[in-house]
Amino acid sequence: MTLEPIWRTHYEDGVAEAVDTVNHLLTQDLTETVSRHPGHTALHLVLKYLPLGLTLQSKITYRELDLASNRVAHALKSLGLQPGERVAIMLPNIPQYVISLYGILKAGLVVVNANPIYTAPELEHIFSDSNAKAVICMSGGLETVRSIQANTEIEHILITDINETLSGLARKLTARPLKELGHIADVAYGGGVYNMHLLMSQQTARSMAPAGEPDSMAVLQYTGGTTGVPRAAVLTHRSLGTNTSQTRAWFARARDGEEVMMGALPFFHIFGLAITVLLSVRIGARIVITPNPRDTEQNLRLVSKEGITVFPGVPALYNAVINHEKVGEYNLSSVEYCISGGAPLPMEVQEAFNRLTGGNLVEGYGLTECSPVVTANPLKGEARDGKIGLPFPSTEIRIVNVEQDEDGNYVDAEPGAEGELCVRGPQLMKEYWQQPEATAETIDQDGWLHTGDIVTMDDDGYLAVVDRKKELILVGGFNVVPREVEEVLYAHPAVLEAAVAGIPDESSGERVKAWVVLHEGQQATEDEIRDYCRKSLTGYKVPREVEFKDELPKSLVGKILRRLLVEAETGQTAA
Repeated sequence: MTLEPIWRTHYEDGVAEAVDTVNHLLTQDLTETVSRHPGHTALHLVLKYLPLGLTLQSKITYRELDLASNRVAHALKSLGLQPGERVAIMLPNIPQYVISLYGILKAGLVVVNANPIYTAPELEHIFSDSNAKAVICMSGGLETVRSIQANTEIEHILITDINETLSGLARKLTARPLKELGHIADVAYGGGVYNMHLLMSQQTARSMAPAGEPDSMAVLQYTGGTTGVPRAAVLTHRSLGTNTSQTRAWFARARDGEEVMMGALPFFHIFGLAITVLLSVRIGARIVITPNPRDTEQNLRLVSKEGITVFPGVPALYNAVINHEKVGEYNLSSVEYCISGGAPLPMEVQEAFNRLTGGNLVEGYGLTECSPVVTANPLKGEARDGKIGLPFPSTEIRIVNVEQDEDGNYVDAEPGAEGELCVRGPQLMKEYWQQPEATAETIDQDGWLHTGDIVTMDDDGYLAVVDRKKELILVGGFNVVPREVEEVLYAHPAVLEAAVAGIPDESSGERVKAWVVLHEGQQATEDEIRDYCRKSLTGYKVPREVEFKDELPKSLVGKILRRLLVEAETGQTAA
């Protein structure tokens, strides 16, 4: 049974209840924005020059982005790549990522996003699994690509570097420090290795005839691998484009051609790709790009100086901002829209960030398989603490019991009860790449995608994530939700970050363990933390162990990786 859309009465004014399914290629969004705002800055790189403390910048207009991506499309075609073949982008947040993205799509090719700091084995899996024929990377990553190339189908390697869009003098100034940091390396071109800038300069900037259909594969987006070997969601032009339309509808008050987008989320991650890149191009926003999103003071400086209005992020990013020692020195009042995703947003972080900026930081929810956004709190309406918000326009949801019935069917959970969230809508992936069994396990015959997330829904349609089904801790037959314990820990005045997971225990099956990072200068003992938890949690939910850490392991997007903590504790790889 599909839930009645009771939540629509809580949409803020101006948000459409439904959107049209996109029937065009993603590249058309760029074409249309160029026609409206050809001279408007699209990509604004801000690069800190470490030796002298200077800030170097480059700006690329929407017209220049269009022409440069045309050259990339022709360059890839000149190498013999055929529509439908895969090209990996292995770049940090730099303008060339966006240029490459649209160039690949214009040529009818498929983008394979790859984390540029992945190890050789991680990259080998992505390249070989996707059957990628080419990769675009920095010179500092060439050695890694070369080390695994023989085990992949990679034939062409295009090299571009962080400072490529800077002026000639700025490129010279930054070459040495970037080389010392390992971002730039000497390259012997030839043998399938190309200087991307040179290759582009040899091509025409004329538009290429559109290649592909709306249901053609646009992006192979690999999941984060937090539950095992990464697998790729097949995202089409239609699914990504429609989710962009859904997000645009949610940003009902966003001003076309006037918004300034913070480019701190990694573009190669689905959240950064969808919100920072695709939404910005749709609305003609200026993306302020920082290649080092973990430089919190630089982020503060950019918000203050560039007048950032849209600041998508993850909880760790906002947490770093509110706890930075110099946060009071910067004016953050330009921030209007903030959507947090990728991990649960602690209420303490949300409230502190809103006090600092005067904006409205809200929590949303999505997953790679949904291109990615499924729900969000209203940006200017009623946002509810601890909730992931309301389903997006044109999105259906269903909440089912965690356990199937005796006939193997999923049964709808009782109203208000916990259950697994299922999603159906035009933003769903087409399939898992070359994994029909995994696809069938995730998307049932009626088109419902089973997320594996346990949720509840209140009477007004606001959803709250209880936790991942696979991360529930079973203590003596009782379920313990890690997030519930983490919320209590975050409320402790000495706690900066916290993670909770289950550890095998002979007597109770599992026991609760907490890993805690304290605020600088703060002190606490294990007994103090446990006593604090006892004030809010029943006995079996109180951590039996508390381990203090200097930092917690995180993905590049800032999601705390519980599985790595468990693996370090048990010596066993999590399933």
